[in-house]
Amino acid sequence: MTAVDAVEIRKAPEPKVDPEGAILRIEACGICGTDARTFFNGDPKAPAPWILGHEPVGVLEEVGRDALLPPGVRKGDRVFLGSILTCGRCHWCMDGYQNLCDEHLLYGYDPFPGAYAEYAAVPPIAMKNLIPLPPDLPSDLATVADPFACALNGIEVLDIRIGDTVVIIGSGPIGCWQAVMARDCGAGKVFLTDVNRQRLDIALGAVGAFVDDAWVAAADNGVAQALEHTGGKGPERIIVAAPSKQAQQAALEMAAKRARVVYFAGLPKHDPVSPLDMNQLHYKELSILGAYGATHRQYRLTMDYLERRRDELAAVVTHRFPLEKIGEAFETIRSGSGLKMVVIP
Repeated sequence: MTAVDAVEIRKAPEPKVDPEGAILRIEACGICGTDARTFFNGDPKAPAPWILGHEPVGVLEEVGRDALLPPGVRKGDRVFLGSILTCGRCHWCMDGYQNLCDEHLLYGYDPFPGAYAEYAAVPPIAMKNLIPLPPDLPSDLATVADPFACALNGIEVLDIRIGDTVVIIGSGPIGCWQAVMARDCGAGKVFLTDVNRQRLDIALGAVGAFVDDAWVAAADNGVAQALEHTGGKGPERIIVAAPSKQAQQAALEMAAKRARVVYFAGLPKHDPVSPLDMNQLHYKELSILGAYGATHRQYRLTMDYLERRRDELAAVVTHRFPLEKIGEAFETIRSGSGLKMVVIP
């Protein structure tokens, strides 16, 4: 990224291995929604010119002489690198909530350049995030381990009970994966909704077998449609997988009494306050929860899940681009004509 909404392919010096780090030869790197927001809007933690990319899969090409590799990981292995970099010492890390680490950083953002490149450095703080891949798991599918683990965190916070009706607001990759997991968790009905017909149709083409029905939200942001699909009662579980204040409010309005609502997608940092009808919360005794990032445990679970559900989940990766066409990948995201984009150097 050379400036906001601008990218060039340049010859860069090969990264040098830190004595306690490693070098990845990149096989594939997904484009995260965070990367897209940074590309389109800028981010002070990605000062241009900057190399983005925090969903890398690659071969552990070089390992520093003092590096500590996780159990089961060796030089030459194909690995996934989890992006949430944690201290490992604070209260939250010690309790297994690495996503809430007091000092957490994100790979691909200052001070750690990312993986839209042929080779990428693994800093010492990221070494514990290296996870070996199942031998025959395709690299392009393996890149989704990072966002999939985050989607899994959202589903675990949602706490679906057998027979629950689940509404997922937002039909991007996160919403698609959460539809699959909601069904696997025993949901009685799974509904998917979006404001964009093209995106919703693409999503149904990928995960429609796991969805009972779907709709483009009407002027009331889909509230009446959700109530109609639930006999006026409302869904017991709702997850908002779209960065939208209107979707957050609609979730409260459509929710059944004593429902659980999870806000998965954050709002822009410059405009994070959402006007919510707190009487919905009060009189219906709703539970409103947030879900952010993923833990080491969820990263490990994701690898098994991707291996087991590879045929169903692979459909969410709709586009693959060589590195020299990364600009086209961001334009495809802007157009809404695909789900998950993967860059393959």
